[in-house]
This record gives sequence, C-alpha cells and structure tokens, in this order.
Amino acid sequence: MSKDVVAVFVKNLIPGTVKTRLAKDLGMDLAMEVYKELVGITAQATDFVKVDKCVYYSEYVELEDQFDDEKYNKHIQEGKELGQRMQNAFYDAFEAGYDKMILIGSDVPDISSEIIEAGFKQLDKNDIVIGPSEDGGFYLIGMKIAHENLLSHQNYGHDEVLENLLEEVESRDLSVARLKELIDIDTQEDMKKAGVEIVFEEDEDLNEEFREENDNDY
Repeated sequence: MSKDVVAVFVKNLIPGTVKTRLAKDLGMDLAMEVYKELVGITAQATDFVKVDKCVYYSEYVELEDQFDDEKYNKHIQEGKELGQRMQNAFYDAFEAGYDKMILIGSDVPDISSEIIEAGFKQLDKNDIVIGPSEDGGFYLIGMKIAHENLLSHQNYGHDEVLENLLEEVESRDLSVARLKELIDIDTQEDMKKAGVEIVFEEDEDLNEEFREENDNDY
C-alpha cells in the first residue's frame, strides 16, 4: 500500500507580509482576515483527505491554529526563494519514505478534498500532476520523486510560471496531468472573479450609540 502525504504552504499572519497586493485594495487588516478565511478553507479540504498531512509555515510553527496539531506534522519552510522552499519540501517527503506527495497553497477558495484526491489518482499513471491557476501559475503540484531542482530552477511571481514549468517538465520527458483551473486570491479583482464576498458584521454598540444620538436630535 502506497504512503501518500499532502503538504500545505502557509504564511504566518505577520502584518505587512500577508497578501500585500490584496492589502493595497482592502487595507492590511482586512487582507489578513481574508487570508485567514482562505487558510481555513484549505484546512477543511485537507482534513477530509485520507493521507498523511503536513503544514509548512513561512517563518515559525503555529500551534493550536486551524491545522489540528494531532493531524498535521508542522514544519518551517527552508530556502530563500519560493521555488527552493517547495523543492525542499519534496526532498523532505521522499527522504521520509513517502511514495507520493501533493503540495498546495493556501489562497484558493475553491480547493476541495475531491481535487486533492483526484491529484493523487493522476499520480498513479503520471510523473507529475499540476493544478493550474488562472493567473498563469499553479495552486497544486504533485510528484512521485523529487525531480532534482525542478521547482527551484523556476522564477515565480509572473504570468508565465506554469508555461515555463511545463517546458521544463517536457524537456525532462516527464508525463504530466492537469487538474481543473482555479483562481487564487491575490487582488480584489480575483475575489470578484471567484465570487468571494466580504460580509461586514454590524457593530451593535456603534449602532446603538448612533440611534441614541439621533433620538435626541429634535
């Protein structure tokens, strides 16, 4: 029986470092709240996948957060650049004896256990599985071996990330399966495309104060 693991990359909630592009649209505090919701969605999706689970934090390990300490092995991302950090996570998994690993981000509102499980099934007959994102990147990648420097050779943060990665995969004569395209949230426009809405809760104290002031206004 194969031994599989799903790994989640998350950012610690440090002001000024989380969803900086979204923060330009919504402000830092609200951008952080949106990201917390997205992380919660990701945790719920991975909870239902019947494989081993781990979380890689950007700066330090969080305890008693949305990822159950009993279910998830928790690590810190290692490496200067994103590609190095992802590559090292795959090295970790296969050195630990896993047969397949899927790595996902934490900013995709439509991620689901079904998508992750479909990724593992595709790895039964392909070398690599990729979940493409609408912005030209990817929200999921899975492998059966670490494929030396496949991810660390790439440049990230532009709209040809996926295209460049697929070219590298092809040059290595590796088979690849693509899952459904999803939207990851980086801007307010991404939220609109994904149908994500922000619901503001009414502040009852402020509302009451407002009503009292207006009651006295003859």
